[in-house]
Amino acid sequence: MSYIYNSTKRITAIIFFLLILCATNTAYSDSLLSIHFIDVGDGDSTLILLHSGENILIDVGSPSAGPRVAQYLKSVGIKEINHLILTHSHYDHIGGIFSILSKFDVLNYYDNGFSNFGSDIYRDYIKLVRKDLSKYKILQAGESLRFNDIRIEVLNPLLPPTGNINTDSIVLKVIYGEVKILLAGDMGQLGERRFLNLKTDLRSQILKVAHHGEDDSTSDDFLKSIKPEEAIISISEVDIYARPHPAVINRLKQAGTRIHRTDLNGNIVLRTDGKTYSIETEKQ
Repeated sequence: MSYIYNSTKRITAIIFFLLILCATNTAYSDSLLSIHFIDVGDGDSTLILLHSGENILIDVGSPSAGPRVAQYLKSVGIKEINHLILTHSHYDHIGGIFSILSKFDVLNYYDNGFSNFGSDIYRDYIKLVRKDLSKYKILQAGESLRFNDIRIEVLNPLLPPTGNINTDSIVLKVIYGEVKILLAGDMGQLGERRFLNLKTDLRSQILKVAHHGEDDSTSDDFLKSIKPEEAIISISEVDIYARPHPAVINRLKQAGTRIHRTDLNGNIVLRTDGKTYSIETEKQ
């Protein structure tokens, strides 16, 4: 594991982005898969850069986070978004869509097909994303996306849906050779129990922790099934109520899992050749 650190925050950010940009350009030719857990400040956004040259953006943060996501995408050389996956309809996962669509063309959209018409943001999102159904696809458990030797399994939402927006969020398992990354959306312990009852193969070296580290997710049994070596938590650096719950941190530590947090570590980048992996953080 390596870290990029400098005592001056601005210099750190510049160096980090330059290194990421260089690595990004190299990744398309040297079989590296890179996953960027973007420090959005509020919500979630994860960028996957495939060695084929395609990219996948998963969630876009809140409305206030949208400009930060767009800036990060530009900093790593993104000119258009090949695949945009929205895990569920809460504002801190879809709200940044308005900033993204004002700056990037999106070739393909995916979500779980479930509605949240109590949200004004969701209604505006529907108008933008589903106006051209030829570019839109619903993802549900049992499907998969394939990009040469990289497979992304859709583990959730399971049917029938629970009706809970978080529990029915899209959960993805990225598989590249021997390395597996579980992106758990905002799924809570009800969803975890459904997985465990179905004996779903959850084993993954890297876990993107569900629901920003809230105590309604990441149970002991869930962790025992995954056996993660590394955990990534996307969390606000300014919202004092949006902190990973101490019980979740303790469960991760008890499982022997190393923890990386966007509020403490800034942008976090995972790279893998399918056999080994490394994690770099903007701040130590």
